[in-house]
Amino acid sequence: MKRYDRICSIIFLFFSLVVIWQSFLMPIGRFSKPGPGFLPLWIAIILALLSSLLWMEARLRKSVSAQIQFFSREGRWLSALFTVGSLLAYALLIEFLGFIICTLLLLLFLFRFIGKQKWWLVFTETILVTLVTQAIFKVGLKVQLPAGLFRV
Repeated sequence: MKRYDRICSIIFLFFSLVVIWQSFLMPIGRFSKPGPGFLPLWIAIILALLSSLLWMEARLRKSVSAQIQFFSREGRWLSALFTVGSLLAYALLIEFLGFIICTLLLLLFLFRFIGKQKWWLVFTETILVTLVTQAIFKVGLKVQLPAGLFRV
């Protein structure tokens, strides 16, 4: 894993340097009036920084033996399939049930049966995440969310 992280970080660093070079061939602009090269330049700079950090972290890492693979424990494949199935059900039912009910049911399932958290924590997290998400999208971003059963 350490070797692969170092190889990937070098590839992404090279890619980001090419994008930085190509960005300077276009007008960059300013923060108040960005040009066509502005966004690629800053994304490539961030990618270069992150790939450099990955390379340093991989170099400083001691051992790979302590790392546990995600799908190595028993039942992980089943959890992954249930997660994908629940997301598919969410996508199919959100128009009918609405954002609030569908999101509550999805998070309830994921937190309790996939995350195996305690019930009081499941209810608290589910309600808080749903309300905060609704506030961000509906109030802050003014996105019309599916009303579902709450249609007026």
